Amino acid sequence: MKAIFIKDRLKNTMLVSAALTLTLGLSGCIHDNETVITNKEASTAAKQNLAHAEDRLATVEQDVEALLEKMTLPEKVSLAHASGKFHINAVERVGIPEMWLSDGPHGVRHQIERHTWASAGWTDDHSTYLPHLTSVAASWDVEIARLHGQVLGAEARNRKKDFILGPGVNLARLPLYGRNFEYMGEDPILAAKLVVPQIKAIQANDVAATVKHYALNTQELNRTGVNAKPDERTLREVYLPAFEAAVKEGGVLGMMGSYNQYYGTNANQSKHLVMDILKGEWGYQGVLLTDWHVDINTYDAAVNGLDLEMGTDVADYQDYFLAKPFLEMIQAGKIPESVADEKARRILRAQHTIGMYDENRLPGARNIKAHQAAARKIATEGVVLLKNDIVGTKTILPLDKKQLKNILVLGPNADKKHGKGGGSSEVKSLYEVTPLVGLIAHFGDQVKITVMRARSSELAAIASDYVESRHWTGTPAWNISYFAESKRNKLIEQSWIVDSKFSAKDIGKNQHITMVAKIKPLMSGLHQLNVETLGDFKLKINDNIVISHQVSANTSKELSALTHDIELIAGKSYTFEIEYDGKQHFILGWNAPGELFASEAEYIAAAQQADAVIYFGGLSHGDDRESIDRPDMKLPNSQDEIISKLIVANEKTVVFLVAGSAVEIPWAEQANAIVWGWYGGMEAGHAFADILTGVVNPSGKMPITLPARLEDTAPIALNDYNAKESLYTEGVFIGYRWFEQQNIKPTFVFGHGLSYTSFALTNIALSAASITADEGITVTAMVKNTGKVAGAEVVQVYLHDVESSVDRPAKELKGFAKVFLAPGESKLISIFLNKRDLSFWDINSNDWLAESGDFEVLLGTSLDQIKLKASFNYQQ
Repeated sequence: MKAIFIKDRLKNTMLVSAALTLTLGLSGCIHDNETVITNKEASTAAKQNLAHAEDRLATVEQDVEALLEKMTLPEKVSLAHASGKFHINAVERVGIPEMWLSDGPHGVRHQIERHTWASAGWTDDHSTYLPHLTSVAASWDVEIARLHGQVLGAEARNRKKDFILGPGVNLARLPLYGRNFEYMGEDPILAAKLVVPQIKAIQANDVAATVKHYALNTQELNRTGVNAKPDERTLREVYLPAFEAAVKEGGVLGMMGSYNQYYGTNANQSKHLVMDILKGEWGYQGVLLTDWHVDINTYDAAVNGLDLEMGTDVADYQDYFLAKPFLEMIQAGKIPESVADEKARRILRAQHTIGMYDENRLPGARNIKAHQAAARKIATEGVVLLKNDIVGTKTILPLDKKQLKNILVLGPNADKKHGKGGGSSEVKSLYEVTPLVGLIAHFGDQVKITVMRARSSELAAIASDYVESRHWTGTPAWNISYFAESKRNKLIEQSWIVDSKFSAKDIGKNQHITMVAKIKPLMSGLHQLNVETLGDFKLKINDNIVISHQVSANTSKELSALTHDIELIAGKSYTFEIEYDGKQHFILGWNAPGELFASEAEYIAAAQQADAVIYFGGLSHGDDRESIDRPDMKLPNSQDEIISKLIVANEKTVVFLVAGSAVEIPWAEQANAIVWGWYGGMEAGHAFADILTGVVNPSGKMPITLPARLEDTAPIALNDYNAKESLYTEGVFIGYRWFEQQNIKPTFVFGHGLSYTSFALTNIALSAASITADEGITVTAMVKNTGKVAGAEVVQVYLHDVESSVDRPAKELKGFAKVFLAPGESKLISIFLNKRDLSFWDINSNDWLAESGDFEVLLGTSLDQIKLKASFNYQQ
């Protein structure tokens, strides 16, 4: 019955996606390099592919069983483990092809060599760089999620990939989490409702989507060893709904397990997570595969449902846990052969479903105009207007080119590209439009744009422009080594750090570290090295000591300022090595020829003379990145100081933040205009300019809470963030639920986002005053654009259980609708709630429970802007 169910669901996926093919051409047609495919032709092709897909789906199970019968045990085992960095080998004897996987939640990753992490050196492996999934979440739009998936699926197929490793749906529990930018915000229902259309769109292109990371991957700190131990209610209500929707509604074919432990064993081999829930209760028929370098063992992984092992750190593929050791355990009778049969069956089922044996399999498309237009569309829909005060007679935004003569642009993200950083989500795109380039393209010669890089009053680390060495995530970086003693004989740990500055996590405990980086000057001449240190400091350049400082007992608590001049040659690579012995911190900076940064006097004077100032600040993939969490929630490199001074210098300062995680915004009250743009993909600059100038009316809403302080967040307040175990002490009170429970006011709430127009919500109605377990209830309301420009509003439905036997959040998001309206236009929105929406996970019955009583429906435009309320009664 499960096999029939999954086939029916996948068939429905194809039907939905065939309709999508007709609407993808954003300007009426789909452009390729040499051909133009009209909507009529696309419709014909979609119908033909649908017919082929229906034919092959009808025989998937019998085709799989026919292949299994022909296979030997070693051949079956060969399908359970990788045979390269991103593929599993063919079984040519029985006609099974190679199966290829690729990283790519935001675009198909560049080609690497079969057996190393080195680039394959291809010149034609560019892909469309899409906005990150936080931007999709900020759109609150299922059509945007579908569009994102359509582009990703088509490009993966064109690159001959069978599994694309995305989308990601882990929740932003901790603002410091390095991979928040890859996921869909902090709310389980928002993520669940957006992941389903994305999966369907990806798989409509004959590619398997791979939802990740199952489950509880909420920190990078000791990601392979931290032990996640939430209670069952928290697991079910918060951290599993998006994965459950991916399986039950999306029909996802791939599921990637997480790095972390779950109650003492790796999540990939957890009986409870995999056999009881994923493959048991949910009836998942797809493939469960590992991430790379995961801590598993042969027996537990085999019997507890892991299907495909990727990327284990051993010398030979036959040494993988599910390779020779797995085969030998079966041959010794310790594991039944049926376990290998089931793993091979799931691999073959996915292969047949996506058409790997079908000569009519879709070819895909890549780097076409429609995909680039889609990237721009997705980016604009995700931009959030946080604040837009009136200065004089009108709001600062949108910028009016007719009234502007001079714009000052500053900030570290003004001309920064982000595609090649972040880790496994990196994308090699044909181009990437930065915010500065987008503004210049929009304004042309009509407005003078002055560009500056501002430096704070504090000593800054050597800018990344000069750092040649790279971490594997693509970020300019320094290698950092921690030693047990000053002689540096006993290495404790090795890691990496973005800047030439260090702060001890445990102040008061002696640190013995060495930092090394390759530095390449941009201009020849005298470089003035500047150091501030609390502790002993030594700098070597190409093994020559250029600065050596030792503190005495009398000066051990005093900050020492050191300086040294040295001639360096442009383009030449120098090895900088720092040795630090102390209990607190140091910074190494410099004044280089052709200084990249303007002085405070210069940028303040320019700001005072400008008609408008735009500061593109925020984070980069030196901060938001796989493998390491951020050390704090502050904007790096003293951005707060610079922004605060710009706001004073010019009241028409727009602060545009690019980031994938929450940051502290201490100047929010003083700023008149704040915009949040996420990592916007290859068309980010054009999209951001569209929003800033009013070509597109902003309609994004925050999918995360922006706390005032890191200490306000649940994991930090409850001291539940460490390298050993996460207890999820806050329970179901993740994100905004915690802030409401604790009565803590964040800087900006979940769901917040402004517009250049105004909207009114009226006439809330419920389809019934009382319902029973067999019934659902429909919430309707009228939305009207009461302003002067076209725009979109996101209507958010929260539910409140008036009286409950357990502690429930004051508001729980249960649905939303994004409505596009012309000035004066009205539309009726309708959102359906079912019994599950009313329920909590009952630990006594080990099931979902909706208790009899009254429920309040709260309809609003953000968490703190509830406009309408209505109540109904539920009886079991």
